[in-house]
Amino acid sequence: MSSFSIDLYFQVFSLLASITYYFIKRNKLLLYFIPFLFITVCIEFSGWWYFSKGVRNYAMYNVFTTLEFVFYALLFHNHLRKPIFRRIVLSFIPIFLVLVILNMIFVQGVNRTFNTYTFLFGSFFVVIFCCFFFYESVLPDKIDLQLSRQPFFWISSGLLIFYLGSVIINALFEYLRNNDLQAEGIRIYGIINHSLNVILYTSFCISFYLCPDNKKTSSLPSL
Repeated sequence: MSSFSIDLYFQVFSLLASITYYFIKRNKLLLYFIPFLFITVCIEFSGWWYFSKGVRNYAMYNVFTTLEFVFYALLFHNHLRKPIFRRIVLSFIPIFLVLVILNMIFVQGVNRTFNTYTFLFGSFFVVIFCCFFFYESVLPDKIDLQLSRQPFFWISSGLLIFYLGSVIINALFEYLRNNDLQAEGIRIYGIINHSLNVILYTSFCISFYLCPDNKKTSSLPSL
């Protein structure tokens, strides 16, 4: 039976960190991440089990990545301030869901292969949402805030690196496959994908650590 990949350990650690820091700080951002990371870990454990049995369960990952993009979109919608940015993020969700359904029915199927078309579409927009956040972060009313001390800066940075890298490695894999280098492509894809996951979930853990302590704030006497 194959061993766990290193990024699975980071996913489990980020789940435990979100639970631990939530009980310490009672921050709402952490509360959002606990069920999301729990589902992520369950999916990854299931994927590992299916892989060890020689079964490719693309349907599970196709459904999960759809929910993943919706979760990130809602997260950005809650943190962005400019109405135009919030409208774009909110409009993305129904458009994306329609494209996912059409892709599953007419193009790539539900369990035939991983739905790369809608994954790349979602990745592109997550990168755009990250750019929205960074743009807002350098506006005059935010310029005095130390960016590296903001929890959502680390979430956005991790997502930006992860999804930019995902677009590149998917394009690279297609190139290697078309040039009869599929075996080498799978190895390179695995190394880069694991590294991107480590970066993403490490950035989540840093953001959890930096979340404000709402428990302490709520206990202060009102003036």
